[in-house]
Amino acid sequence: MSTDEPRQTAVDTSTDTDDPTYVGVSVGVEHLIVAAPADGGVGTQLVIEGDHIRERHAILSAATTAMQARRFDDPTGEAQLFEAMWHHLRPQVYDAATRAVRHAQRFETPRVVVGERRTAGAPLWHRRTESELGTWLPAALQRAVVEKAREAEVPVVRRAVADARGVCHECGTRGRIDDRELVCRREDCPVRRVARGLGGALRLARQGRR
Repeated sequence: MSTDEPRQTAVDTSTDTDDPTYVGVSVGVEHLIVAAPADGGVGTQLVIEGDHIRERHAILSAATTAMQARRFDDPTGEAQLFEAMWHHLRPQVYDAATRAVRHAQRFETPRVVVGERRTAGAPLWHRRTESELGTWLPAALQRAVVEKAREAEVPVVRRAVADARGVCHECGTRGRIDDRELVCRREDCPVRRVARGLGGALRLARQGRR
């Protein structure tokens, strides 16, 4: 299991159970999972780094690329590689998803908000193009979050995220990416810099309550 600990946790102090708390859950490779409520301030977010999973993801991507570069096609070997790696990573992926849902349950009447992402169809170890090698892990994480939320009877809200990458969650201005942070270009925006994962989670949470 992953040994990463959430940086911060919080309990919602609202007593109005008719007003749900939308918790955005952003998934990725840089940060495995970032969860934050729409009005989240300092201390309300959960960040799961997952260095071990990221390292295995990088190894798998490199090995798959090398196999695809061979002179003869070997889809069976590639499928076996993905299946073996997924068998190893699955418990850690679902552990991270469980922690994200439990974080959402700390708030009154939670709603988990995720981005529209293709999570069904071909198995995780189907043959992939080069561009797909970087997308299977986020898809697996999100699918696990949705499954765990449903098991916990926490409603799931899906929102489109097209063209949202690099957009400030506060003012909607497209910023620039500096390492793992988004730098807002709008001078009067209170958000100067924000971690990309946290910004994505906040954006999803705010979209969810609309």
